[in-house]
Amino acid sequence: MTENVTGFGGLSSSQDEASLAAFIARQIVNGIATTTLVKVVAVEAETVDVKPLVQQVDGAGTGIAHGTIHDLPYFTMRAGPCEIRVKPRVGDIGCAVFCHSDISAVKATKTEALPGSRRRYDWADGLYFGGFLPSGAATTLIEIDAGDNVVITAPTVRVNVTEAVEITGPVTTDSEYRVDGVKVVGSQGGAITDPTGGATVDAQARTAITSVLSALRTHGLIA
Repeated sequence: MTENVTGFGGLSSSQDEASLAAFIARQIVNGIATTTLVKVVAVEAETVDVKPLVQQVDGAGTGIAHGTIHDLPYFTMRAGPCEIRVKPRVGDIGCAVFCHSDISAVKATKTEALPGSRRRYDWADGLYFGGFLPSGAATTLIEIDAGDNVVITAPTVRVNVTEAVEITGPVTTDSEYRVDGVKVVGSQGGAITDPTGGATVDAQARTAITSVLSALRTHGLIA
């Protein structure tokens, strides 16, 4: 039984030695993995599994889906022990870039090493950079707006410090401050007048009360 198979070559590819050499060169280049858009299908501690989104095409122009590429290290912004981390999520679309040589030994040891094999520009030697073509609006956001202000939008912001939180400048809130879930400072209270009049006058008590009221006004707790 004879089966017709459509290849990538045409009549122009076999006109002469130059066109044949050009065709062979194109086929070699087509086997080089460079950069492509991918979708995350699984997330591990430091790596992701991804599926390329641009399909392969056979000689007849029929699309062929890619398989899954496993264990691509994903990017975090890091310097020494300091890191800003946004862990990828399943369904994210990002960019996979592929290295010149086999990086498996460096991935395993996290230090300088020989290539794990002689493969070059291979799909197995990829790195993942996320954040392309989002499908919806972000719900948790750190943004530098047009006025150079840093805006953080999130359900909850947790700050874990080992020593202290230092803030230079005023702090504004439209709600309240809590310690262990208990409100300690809220909106400013109404004005309270200093004690005056009355049939019985305790000068020492009035002096103390006036000092307390003055301190409350200085700290903005009352008007």
